[in-house]
Amino acid sequence: MENYFKKIPLRKRIIIGVSSGIFFAVFMASFDYFDGSPFSVAKFLFHSLFFGLFMSIALRYKVPKDQN
Repeated sequence: MENYFKKIPLRKRIIIGVSSGIFFAVFMASFDYFDGSPFSVAKFLFHSLFFGLFMSIALRYKVPKDQN
């Protein structure tokens, strides 16, 4: 029973990166809102772009289940 890695297609990686980046940016903007800080578009874009980029790089591979 040896594991092997299968690459996730580029289109799916882009979707994962964009959705996780937007989710993280909304989450961080909600912290700023409840803290009383003003909304910053630059901060929102920074959080969404870099977190989404790092998540799409980190989630490059998946380990499929064995079909026994």
